[in-house]
Amino acid sequence: MNEAALIKHGIYSKLIRLSGAELHSVSDFIDFVHHKKQQSTKRVNIQLQGILADYPFDLSDVKKLRSDSWKHFERKFENE
Repeated sequence: MNEAALIKHGIYSKLIRLSGAELHSVSDFIDFVHHKKQQSTKRVNIQLQGILADYPFDLSDVKKLRSDSWKHFERKFENE
């Protein structure tokens, strides 16, 4: 058996012991992981206009800026 099949078998043997509510939670988690995977593979295409039309724009730069900004904000209030 390959590694994926062994992992699936191990997960199945654990699922057998769960109650209905626990299985529902596991199902929700699987849906979340699948949704997250789909979102990470989608690429957002933003076309700038005007004087920025020829500027290469990458959305990851905006995400990094947002993350860095919040880190600064959090550090500011931790020191108070």
